[in-house]
Amino acid sequence: MKAFQFVRPRSSTEAAQGLADSADARVHSGGCDLLDRMKERIEEPAVLVSLCDAEGLGDVRIEEDGSIWIGARVTLAQLAESDVVRRFLPTLGEAAGLAASPQLRHRATIAGNLAQHTRCGYYRVKSFPCLKRGGDSCPVRADGGVQDTAGIFGNAACASAHPSSLAPVLGSLDAEIAIRDAKTLRFVAFADFWAAPAKGRASDTILKSGEVIEAVRLPARDAKQHVGFAEIRQKKAFDWALVSCAVRYETDAEGRVTQARAWLGSVAPAPYRATKAEAALVGKAVTDEVAVKVGDAALADATPLAGTTYKVQLAKVALKRALAAAREKA
Repeated sequence: MKAFQFVRPRSSTEAAQGLADSADARVHSGGCDLLDRMKERIEEPAVLVSLCDAEGLGDVRIEEDGSIWIGARVTLAQLAESDVVRRFLPTLGEAAGLAASPQLRHRATIAGNLAQHTRCGYYRVKSFPCLKRGGDSCPVRADGGVQDTAGIFGNAACASAHPSSLAPVLGSLDAEIAIRDAKTLRFVAFADFWAAPAKGRASDTILKSGEVIEAVRLPARDAKQHVGFAEIRQKKAFDWALVSCAVRYETDAEGRVTQARAWLGSVAPAPYRATKAEAALVGKAVTDEVAVKVGDAALADATPLAGTTYKVQLAKVALKRALAAAREKA
């Protein structure tokens, strides 16, 4: 690993300023993904600006308006064990508790989970050409490319799949991302936090140089909402999902859905909002038969590669399981 300067500011504002002051700096929180990329020499920054000592970033709290504030440095283990999360956001705690391994959950942070880079093997091995690292095309799409974990939506330029285990749940809960630069704090809707793949764009977020994630904010939860999560992977532990899904819906007195959110993970370069699934849910009572139709609607626009046709059916299964979980609990 190339030698670097390690800076430990005392606030997120100082961290943002430190990033702005150097043209070759990266933000460090848990470091689970960043240090891997540095060891693989995919990135070789001169400066790491750490959030480890930044005050107020490790809190989970309820705001006066009922919204829930989750600091950027809150670990997945903290999320899984938090009384606030267990009471108001149990599905988020469930997703956090299933991620990776116990060791990683005690180090990995919510901000890092969202901002992590793709786990695509071509991106992770420097000797391969890769659109995200400045190459002319995506090798996954080439003849003979390894495709089994690739995306099935939005994969015309880059077929990577965003690996965040928390993203579908946060999307379904209408989360906002609090972004800090050296002067201001702004809030971005979850759906607007993601950037389309482009040549040389390694990150899948809209974060600019000199910006850091300060927190994730979730609106006050209505007790009438039903929320469910499902994840399908090859191994039960220390593995990334092949497909994940989170849904949230509200019903009227007759049990018909009045509002719905459905997000899929590991199916596109960014977390994928299944708007056609949402439309198919509204006005219906959630039954197994309806869940099948919702899955068909959600995957109608999928563009799988030869090696990812199985993911279409897998995503339908994940969506059906998430709906079943949501139906069982408020």
